[in-house]
Amino acid sequence: DMAQVTVQDSGPGLGAETARRIFEPFFTTKTEGIGLGLAISRALIEADGGQLWAEPGTGSGATFHFTLPFAS
Repeated sequence: DMAQVTVQDSGPGLGAETARRIFEPFFTTKTEGIGLGLAISRALIEADGGQLWAEPGTGSGATFHFTLPFAS
């Protein structure tokens, strides 16, 4: 009863420390950014009954998944 979406980019990927902290408010790896995007995204998805998580991997690219329940 859930839809799952997976998004993968071609950037530098996620190291272990970054993957551990990526959803913390105000944590960012960018020189210009406030670090709220993923924290807000996770809060909104969880408020609607879904989940958002990152899949740390080796090599290039980061993979994110989220689920949301189907509308009834």
